[in-house]
Amino acid sequence: MTRPLYCDESIWIPVADGLRRRGWTVHTARDEGTLGDPDREQLRYAVENDWLLLTFDDDFLSLVEGDGREHRGLIYVRQAGRQIGDVVKAVDEHLQNRARDDSSIQYL
Repeated sequence: MTRPLYCDESIWIPVADGLRRRGWTVHTARDEGTLGDPDREQLRYAVENDWLLLTFDDDFLSLVEGDGREHRGLIYVRQAGRQIGDVVKAVDEHLQNRARDDSSIQYL
């Protein structure tokens, strides 16, 4: 099983709930009291807790690919034109095949 997920504030709450219903451990910015924190702080928080970061926000790609910031894995989901169920299904399928120690960047 993969590491817990940390959903930044861009991820719809029903997506986090859907992933929880599928058995994944999911933390959200809202649950963790980090809602509104800058992206760098969100990323740092995920690293400190050894969580994968799940986001719709492509600014995180600039932080990890452009600035070389440390991360424990990043799942970037293209939001445009997708329904909640589509996002939950895509992330769930990816996580089922992702190794626990995989700290790569994945585009879904």
